[in-house]
Amino acid sequence: MHKLNNHRTMETMQNEWILKVKKEINEPENVQKPIQQLRELIKGEINLNSRLDDGFLLKFLRPKKFNVTESFHLIQRYYKAKKKESLLFNVSLEKSVIRRHLETGATTVLHKRDHEGRRVFIIQISKLLRDISLEDIAKVNHMMFELLTEESETQMAGMVIIIDCKGFNFYNHYKYLSPYFAKRGANILQDKFPIRFEGVHFVNEPVHAFTLYSIIKPFLKEKLRSRVHFHGSNLDSLYECIDKNLLPENFGGTLVHDPNIWVQKFLNSRRYFDDMKQYGYK
Repeated sequence: MHKLNNHRTMETMQNEWILKVKKEINEPENVQKPIQQLRELIKGEINLNSRLDDGFLLKFLRPKKFNVTESFHLIQRYYKAKKKESLLFNVSLEKSVIRRHLETGATTVLHKRDHEGRRVFIIQISKLLRDISLEDIAKVNHMMFELLTEESETQMAGMVIIIDCKGFNFYNHYKYLSPYFAKRGANILQDKFPIRFEGVHFVNEPVHAFTLYSIIKPFLKEKLRSRVHFHGSNLDSLYECIDKNLLPENFGGTLVHDPNIWVQKFLNSRRYFDDMKQYGYK
């Protein structure tokens, strides 16, 4: 890939990318009409107290390519899931194990987007703390996704996930092989959450990784199944999907990544998460 030599080139490419993605998701020049149509549908849902600001409504319109009816149904499913799975939508930022988990970088988001504007979410098995529960990990991941959906670029381009299985040990990590949590997570994120998963990449996967995937696979829709890739220890095939220079050093790239960026982002989002609690079905 050619290196970008100046700020003007980077800015030009970003503008071209935005125009390309907006065309793909059918985003009109004037978004106020579909926003208002969606707002009126929500107001008609008498037993639902929902956010009605433009930014919130856009994050449901974009993944549904501005189909107002489908966007409304997604909002209904989102809030119903929030009521049914209330624990997953409520994480304590004061819990020490949560903070330590984020500080290790076991789950983190790179500060640079890939060449298609997508967020890169990374899970590193070797860095998982022994004293953190699967439920706490699910909560943290869910809340990270929640914050990402507030970003207009992520609403348009979506995200990719890299799961680094290096260090996987069946004795230490068997508790993460839970069909119950796999089904819950897949059900919420595929059908009830406003985010586009554009790819899931397993690297350094042992035989046990296929056991893990076999647990999750039945709960995945065909569209997402087709976006799951196994790269093994040879990362050249990963670089064909994500530019090597955009990846951290432990993935063979040159990006200097500090997981504490996301620790601070979480801590600075207390008010956001507190505000979320007031919305939902009565």
